[in-house]
Amino acid sequence: MKRISKNDLGFSLIELIIVVSITGILLSIAAINFSSWNKKVQIEKQTREIFNDFNNARSESIFKKKRHSIVFNGTGDGYSFKIYNSHDESKFAGTVVFSKKYSNAIRSENGSVIPDNTTLLYDIRGFALDEKTIRVEPIDSGAAYDCIVISPSRTNIGQMSGGVCVQK
Repeated sequence: MKRISKNDLGFSLIELIIVVSITGILLSIAAINFSSWNKKVQIEKQTREIFNDFNNARSESIFKKKRHSIVFNGTGDGYSFKIYNSHDESKFAGTVVFSKKYSNAIRSENGSVIPDNTTLLYDIRGFALDEKTIRVEPIDSGAAYDCIVISPSRTNIGQMSGGVCVQK
């Protein structure tokens, strides 16, 4: 029969400290990676929501035969979705259908704040009357997409690269 010595009964304090230290280091690396991953996901989610709202404004204009618009607020953190009852927007103010605010700033393509009451208007055929590119800050987050290009007949989502929105 083998005799059990004191050294065979468990872990030493040094071994336990080493294991706890390695576990702590691995958990801190995982927390940092989770934080950057979470930021990327939030930017992508916000970009998708804005993209969907723009496409919704376009399709509602076609189906309801009324002009719709997205009106940006001057703080760069949101916009309002409006519907118009007349072809002359100066006579009749649009009715706000909903407003949204975001945690990440919405900027123009060059990074400047979109001026207050900047309007992206869709006519009754669904054509945008202005071409715009907007981006969701920060652009260096590594998000798969963080910008939207609005042209008269279509809206595309993309990723900022070298100051230009590369459409996907």
